[in-house]
Amino acid sequence: MIKQKTNSIFIRVYSYPGEHYAFQGLVFVLVACVFAYGYFVSLSIMNVVTHKEAIVESDRLQSEVSMLEEEYFALAKEVTPEMAGRLGLTSVSDTSFVRRPGAVGSAAGARTDI
Repeated sequence: MIKQKTNSIFIRVYSYPGEHYAFQGLVFVLVACVFAYGYFVSLSIMNVVTHKEAIVESDRLQSEVSMLEEEYFALAKEVTPEMAGRLGLTSVSDTSFVRRPGAVGSAAGARTDI
């Protein structure tokens, strides 16, 4: 009969009190960091997309403003003094201007209170 030799290895694992809770806390922090990383990456992507949309909208508005300016200048060339006369506008005559000397306006001898 053959003798069987049994090899037994005993490994003793020592754990400190609270080590299990510390490991759970580290796992929780790791999971929280992964979620925070995903959140900030998606936030950054949304910011880039919004920035590109804003640039497109800005270009569209600049184009619209330039078209309106072109229309304004074309119409401004058509306005003449003769056109003003046909519309019933007259030249201003007998104009008088008010001059206020100094920083505060005053009129000598005039009653200024209301």
